[in-house]
Amino acid sequence: MNISELSKLSGLRTPTIRYYEQIKLLPKAKRKSNGYREYTDNDLKQLSLIQQAQQVGFSLAEIKGFLPSKVVAWDHDALIQTIETKIQEIELLEQKLKVSKQNLRTMIHAINDKPDEITCEQNAERLMTLYFDKVNTP
Repeated sequence: MNISELSKLSGLRTPTIRYYEQIKLLPKAKRKSNGYREYTDNDLKQLSLIQQAQQVGFSLAEIKGFLPSKVVAWDHDALIQTIETKIQEIELLEQKLKVSKQNLRTMIHAINDKPDEITCEQNAERLMTLYFDKVNTP
């Protein structure tokens, strides 16, 4: 298949496919006699693996580090360790996001729970003092 067919099947733009080939995430395509690149079903599968790895948070550099040009050359133990490390990173991010979410909910509550007799400007000053004191209290 040519690059435009691969692009349609993979959902990736042709410059992206060329870039992946340039940085050696995708094996260099064979050339037809007319000079056009010729891709295989394995190239399509490789692109699918790259996309799936990106969707779960791997960078292109990380993918390049564990994705061999031939699936039979995969280092099973290294691959498992890489995936487990990514899971740990995701779990840490989840914890940070949970704290951030709770902090935002607390802020919304504090903003909405202003005394009736004060203005929004006074409430902002009240909250800045409240949060500033919390941040600077040892």
